[in-house]
Amino acid sequence: MVNLIRSTAMWGYPGLVRELGADPAVFLDRFGIPSGTELEVDTFIPFASLVRILEATAEELTCPDFGLRLSGRQGLHIIGPIAVIVRSASTVLSGIEAIERFLYIHSPALTLAAQPRDDGGVEFIYEIVELGVPHIQAYELSMGIAAQIVRMLGGPSSRLDAVSFPHPQQGTDAAYRDALGCPVYFQRPRAGFELSAELAARGNENADPQTHRIATEYLEATYLPANATLSDRVAELARRLLPTGQCTVEAIAGELAMHPRTLQRRLGDEGARCQEIIDRERRAQAARYLAEPDLHLSQIAGLLGYAEQSALNRSCRRWFGRTPRQCRLGALV
Repeated sequence: MVNLIRSTAMWGYPGLVRELGADPAVFLDRFGIPSGTELEVDTFIPFASLVRILEATAEELTCPDFGLRLSGRQGLHIIGPIAVIVRSASTVLSGIEAIERFLYIHSPALTLAAQPRDDGGVEFIYEIVELGVPHIQAYELSMGIAAQIVRMLGGPSSRLDAVSFPHPQQGTDAAYRDALGCPVYFQRPRAGFELSAELAARGNENADPQTHRIATEYLEATYLPANATLSDRVAELARRLLPTGQCTVEAIAGELAMHPRTLQRRLGDEGARCQEIIDRERRAQAARYLAEPDLHLSQIAGLLGYAEQSALNRSCRRWFGRTPRQCRLGALV
């Protein structure tokens, strides 16, 4: 499956490219990223397109610290709904741990894992798992954002203990100092950042336990776990797309950045078919809606993606052996 990332990861890109004297549309078109997509919080783009455009921009505009510069135009908001949990966390450590837990919602191509240090501090290992594409600018962009998040949680004077990169130094010492504000180590086995014990335990002035709990419960209920199967993801998309009237194999494949034939083949490997998953989800939603006496049958038809109520009638006979009105008179199976 193609790894995606929330399009807000492109936040600030057009402005920075223009500042460097180039036209962002040239790069966006080349890598198939629609202009303005960085402003759409619920849109996703292929992760490979993001890392490739960052590398190409840095090279062609002779800006080796492009990722660091872009991080200065981004921040916590780019990770979407995860930001609410982080912002309301009780401590710096609990905020970063929330990112660790839910980062897959932003992109399954990214992982963050905590390892305690002997002195009570914490090292967070950050990994980009997308294979076959260069990651230098993406790593530097991510570490710049991490430094910002720590300052937001712990206060303006908060600084990481250290940052590590698996690649050689790209920009000047000043570029890393301005963006990260801590010792930086290159050509290490892995990328990541470290928190001192004092900073990890430092309280967050914006802590809000109730908001934190509600937001956490929302993410747990709304998003599938990182290890969800493709069939699970197709079912989730079907539930979201049904009310739009556009719940088709082609639409679901597009949401997953796959060709429809590729989607069908990979589902086949799991013993599933896309149309069967759509029909199963539509049947389950129909049973739920028919149990709601305040919903008119015409409304239910629309929520299931049907243009005509007659389509709902035919489906109910196929699913339940009864008309919608008869279904409301007894328990559905």
